[in-house]
Amino acid sequence: MIKPGFLILLLVVSLTGCISEQRCLKRYPLAERTETFVQHDTVTTVKDSLIPLPADSGLIRALLECREGKVVVRQIEEIKPGKRVVPFIDLKNNVLTTGAKIDSTSVYFAWKETHIRESKVQVKTIEKPVYKVTGFQTFLIWSGGIAWVVLLILVGSFLIRAYIKRKLSL
Repeated sequence: MIKPGFLILLLVVSLTGCISEQRCLKRYPLAERTETFVQHDTVTTVKDSLIPLPADSGLIRALLECREGKVVVRQIEEIKPGKRVVPFIDLKNNVLTTGAKIDSTSVYFAWKETHIRESKVQVKTIEKPVYKVTGFQTFLIWSGGIAWVVLLILVGSFLIRAYIKRKLSL
């Protein structure tokens, strides 16, 4: 019947007409439209913070002496006030009261940061062509269908006649 070499040759010939999708896209690129949009986004962030302030102190150095059973300040040698505090000294009824040192403090404040982000967005639109069948192509489709039906009827009738002749001749 059909030789294997002929089948291989038929297969090779039929596959040489095939083209890969990658090569097809190189030869026939798709119609594509690229649009670029610039998008602006405004982001506002509320932030807060504590700013610690260092401790402050003052200094008083004084010489004390005892007169008639009571303590009196004889001489104040040195007074150093702080940045936010002024030291004080008080001596009443043998009770010495001084003050100057304060603890550290913090200041709380809040602020808003506004950032504007700009981003470019590219939109690619691939336009696929829409093919419509023309009137002539419709005619060829119908006439081809009719031709195939006529051809199948002729071949079928030929095969049936050959089969009947073969059966009757035996």
